[in-house]
Amino acid sequence: MKSGQEKLRRMRAIATGLLVVMVFLYALSRSLQEAIPAWEWVRAFAEAAMVGALADWFAVTALFRHPLGLPIPHTAIVRKEKKRIGNLVGQFVRGSFFTREEVSRQWSEWQPVTRLASWLQQEENAERALQRLAGTLPVFMARVDGGELSRLGAGKIREGLQGLPVGRLVTVLLQGFLRSPSRREVLAPILGRLSQTVTDNRDWVMDEARKGAPMRGAKILGAITEVAAMAVSGKAVEKLAGELAAAAKDEEHPLFEKIEEALAQTLQELEEGGGGEWEAFKERVLADPETQAMLEDVISGFGRYLLLEAKNLEEGTSSNHWALFLAGVAHRLQSEPEKLRSLENTVEEVVARFFERHGAGIEQIISGTVDSWEATDLIERLETQVGPDLQFIRINGTLIGGCVGLLLHGLGLLIW
Repeated sequence: MKSGQEKLRRMRAIATGLLVVMVFLYALSRSLQEAIPAWEWVRAFAEAAMVGALADWFAVTALFRHPLGLPIPHTAIVRKEKKRIGNLVGQFVRGSFFTREEVSRQWSEWQPVTRLASWLQQEENAERALQRLAGTLPVFMARVDGGELSRLGAGKIREGLQGLPVGRLVTVLLQGFLRSPSRREVLAPILGRLSQTVTDNRDWVMDEARKGAPMRGAKILGAITEVAAMAVSGKAVEKLAGELAAAAKDEEHPLFEKIEEALAQTLQELEEGGGGEWEAFKERVLADPETQAMLEDVISGFGRYLLLEAKNLEEGTSSNHWALFLAGVAHRLQSEPEKLRSLENTVEEVVARFFERHGAGIEQIISGTVDSWEATDLIERLETQVGPDLQFIRINGTLIGGCVGLLLHGLGLLIW
């Protein structure tokens, strides 16, 4: 800022000094032109140059303030039209830089993802990038409300899960499971665990069978039916546990065919019913406050893990596995141009949509920021940035005005 103000003062002094020189030349030429006619040319140049210099001085000054403090109409334009200027700047920036077409064009020319992947495939670059990120992450996390961030993140995840077609997902997973050649290997340990569970709960099953025995009110017959129910249920439990244990050890056991038939029937019902039961189950789970709390805990824990890793990276106490991982990903992208191009196009689409969706907000931020500045601050900022160039207008006006004066004086001599 200071160097800009110094340049402005220097250019302003040059333009004003040139006007003073023209005034001196005009006075000198008027004094000598009767004795030496050639001085008429100097007078014509200086006279027109003064007019040009004063006119451009007025125009440049009128942009920012009242010339000589006089409230002349259409002067001090920036001070009076500050709000409109902010709106115009916001509209210009949005319409020129943040349109979907312009963002896509610039992105396609620059290809930042490709450049970044090329740079990150060097391990030292990946490590440097991670260290810089590690240095900014704690500062960012310290400035935001961790609880609010967790709630916001959990809410966004729930919104995303709302659109997840759970019924279709279960159908696809079940189809894949039934087609998998290792499906019985997956089921075998489950059956073994079920066998153990059935064996461990044999006494409970027998007791429940005893409670449900018929004619329990009769003394003799009731006792007989209770014993019979317990014996039958005990044998049934032993038989079931044995079959489950046998199936767990033999993938050709007939029980697997029964299980697969039942799964196939379930799959058919899912395909015919559209998975409405699963969608209702998903809605109940997402509506449960425990789900929100669990998601918040997960995000909060992930945040703590990131902060710990960031601290270790910044202090240099962490291993370079993250740098190796990042460099490896970048290298694989470089070796697979189709995937890299697809990623580039995806990120470009996301960025273009962001600016298309939030362009109006960006415009309001720019116009609001300009409007919030004090008029004096705005004038100082503008003068510092464009003031030196505006002083060139004064210099050019002085010299071009003088040249026009010479031309008019010459034409006058030729005609009259």
